Amino acid sequence: MGAGTGLLTDSLVARRLRVIAVDPSASMLAELAARHPDVPRVVAAAEHSGQPDESADAALVAQAWHWLDLIAAAQEAARVLRPGGRLAMIWNQRLLANEWQRRFDAVQPDPRGIDAAQGAAEVSPSFFGPREEWSSTWQREVSAGEYLALYMTHSPFLVASADERAERLRRWRALLEEHGSETLTEEYATYAWRYTRQL
Repeated sequence: MGAGTGLLTDSLVARRLRVIAVDPSASMLAELAARHPDVPRVVAAAEHSGQPDESADAALVAQAWHWLDLIAAAQEAARVLRPGGRLAMIWNQRLLANEWQRRFDAVQPDPRGIDAAQGAAEVSPSFFGPREEWSSTWQREVSAGEYLALYMTHSPFLVASADERAERLRRWRALLEEHGSETLTEEYATYAWRYTRQL
């Protein structure tokens, strides 16, 4: 659900799992298809996937649950999952470890995925058991260009006007010049929630 360009699909296919990729954006699914031509793709919203009743063992959502109509998406997941099937949501959230990173991040206000979902009412209808939670932290080294490019993939940048995007890029490039390093360390927390469909 919300398969997008297929970053989670990459991992699922590598594990030889059967995947049906559902996303409302045909252009994003086209990018997924370029890497995984054998994965069935459905242009549909997570809230109305068009999949048969009790046809799936798992419904997975990465980096997108907070954008959905939470109740409708949970009800749709319950409909397509077999009894005992799992609904899982995953987020990677950048940790702002120092003042420079906080200044860089402040150029573009962006609601944090898990924070947005945490603020919502409990989404588990009566046909799901209690939420299970898991989290971990990790880091990676990236070039200054890669650091900037990631921010340019975020929704607030993509929906901004051309003038707004140009101003953000100007401010980000000034901050990168101030930082002066060719590489930066990104720190992340990964969060996963899991619900089990009741028998």
